[in-house]
Amino acid sequence: MKYADIPILMYHEIGYQNSPWCVSPTQFEQQMLFLKQQGYRTITLAELKKGVGQQQETNEKSVVLTFDDGRSGVYRQAYPLLKKLGFTATIYIVPHWTDGKDVPEEETYSGFLSWSELQELAGDGFEIGSHSLRHLDLTALDEKTVIQELAAADELITSHLGKTVRHFAYPHGKSNETVQSLVQQRYETAVTIEKGFSRQPGAYARQWILNEITLDTFGKLLQRPRLSVCLIVKNEELFLESCLASVQGVADEIIIVDTGSTDGTKKIARKFTDRIYDFAWCDDFAAARNESLKYARGDWVLLLDADEMINQDDRHFLLEAVNQWDVAGYRLLTRNYSNDSSISGWVPVLPRDRDSDTFNRSFSGWYPSLKVRLFQRKPEFIFTGKVHELVDGALEQAGGRIRSLPVPVHHYGARKGNSQEKVRYHLELQKQKIQDDPHNAKAYYELGVQYLHLGQLAAAEKALTESVRLDPVPQSPLLNLAIVRQKQGNYDQAITTYQQVLAKNRQSADACFGLGFCYFRKEELEKAADFFHQAITHNPLMVDAYINLGAVYERLEKYTEAAEMLRTAAQLSPRQPRVYYNMGVIQEKLMNLPLAIGCYEQAIKLHYVRREELQDKVVRMKRFVQEMETEEKEPLGSI
Repeated sequence: MKYADIPILMYHEIGYQNSPWCVSPTQFEQQMLFLKQQGYRTITLAELKKGVGQQQETNEKSVVLTFDDGRSGVYRQAYPLLKKLGFTATIYIVPHWTDGKDVPEEETYSGFLSWSELQELAGDGFEIGSHSLRHLDLTALDEKTVIQELAAADELITSHLGKTVRHFAYPHGKSNETVQSLVQQRYETAVTIEKGFSRQPGAYARQWILNEITLDTFGKLLQRPRLSVCLIVKNEELFLESCLASVQGVADEIIIVDTGSTDGTKKIARKFTDRIYDFAWCDDFAAARNESLKYARGDWVLLLDADEMINQDDRHFLLEAVNQWDVAGYRLLTRNYSNDSSISGWVPVLPRDRDSDTFNRSFSGWYPSLKVRLFQRKPEFIFTGKVHELVDGALEQAGGRIRSLPVPVHHYGARKGNSQEKVRYHLELQKQKIQDDPHNAKAYYELGVQYLHLGQLAAAEKALTESVRLDPVPQSPLLNLAIVRQKQGNYDQAITTYQQVLAKNRQSADACFGLGFCYFRKEELEKAADFFHQAITHNPLMVDAYINLGAVYERLEKYTEAAEMLRTAAQLSPRQPRVYYNMGVIQEKLMNLPLAIGCYEQAIKLHYVRREELQDKVVRMKRFVQEMETEEKEPLGSI
């Protein structure tokens, strides 16, 4: 066992109080006897730090026991058993609480150790660490006050116990760069409430031991979970290296299933793993995914595609999540990067993120999708669906708990583009999926969206109508049905459908935007303005709503309001050509022709959709401006 894999267990109180932090004496005894029977010994945090720092390994099973807050049950209930078993622990105390001062009401569910009890524990080999003087959020204090909190706590502990304070636990588990730096200057180790086995200097993670924990789960918390990253690939040499590099340091193994690459994909994969397997393609994405699971040996699986990346700054969330054994899987948000702001749910890359192009890769925005990406490896957790394959259903069918994890997956599929052949192929797979399960409402929804992207609107409407008939509850099929009807010019029918979406979700920005567009087409400009305003209220980042509202105001000859909306759109998404085209229209109507020309040229530079037509217009406008300037310079003729 590596020292880095030795668990630190975090307890608070041992007793029968009604608090999740209270482990009953019976449970605690079972857990300690389990450790003893399994051959575990307790070690100090100083020993752990030395082993981690020197990257040592040990043949002995080891564990570190810690108790936060210095509660009375540690002496009365835990101490006699620990002493009998030859175990020791580190106890983090809040000196003011020990003295009965400044104890918040929510912390009074049990009492605290006395100084005499702490003296006895310290004399018997237990380490007494600091939990700060008053258990305040140190990140909310200035540097001078933090130093005072740490120094005062140490002084009290040393004066009562006669020992130097060597270990620290962050109050509320909160720290930042400044606090960690101050803590590391004073103490040998510091622990957080982050779950898992992270051993960052000054921030050791721990395993939470709460009440009602089963002995089976307790046993699992003693082992660092192993993570398998699984991919299926074919001709991914442009993306694969970035993808695999992004999971280094979090993946215990990488499984690559290749479905027939003819480029350098396998050569790149071998830089990261020797677990590369060939799979004969059988027109079934789920089958290929399940093939990758067959080779996985980890406790958990993280699913990625070759054109995706994980920010390494987010890996601590993954490492913490896999210690939650009561969770079957986690949904992760995929950021699908695209410059198409008309896509439902599209979010602009915000100004603060534009300076760093690490993940947005020059895209002006992205749209979200959510699905299970991280899940426990179990035989029953398999993928279904020839296309748009998911493992979510298997987890739900097994009654597994699914949670969301704040780790975005950065997806760059838009860089590949989609050939007509590929699009038609996926369409056929989707049709086959429906033939296999003709009552699958989601399959009809997916088919409808594919037809929509292909511009086959009648087919899209038929598929989406069937999806809504089979399952009228979900909002997305109904919203897309409204969009299809809008694109067909059936504005009254689209308005009715958008209103049905709003009946399900009054805050649907997409539905309000659609209603605004329909009323704009029907020349009901005041209604259009009202719904575009509602869309912005529900989603202040909806760039197209600002652009369209600007167009409405321009039609209403409210040029000041129109310009304001367009300026906001430009701030949110400065690479949207329609923003500059519409600005040009306003300036042209105000006869500010040089400004109008500048706006039009910026729209052309950003590949405005009617670029050639606009270029011709700019040429004519420049010629007109030049002629006007020439006339003004010519002297008046004599009579």
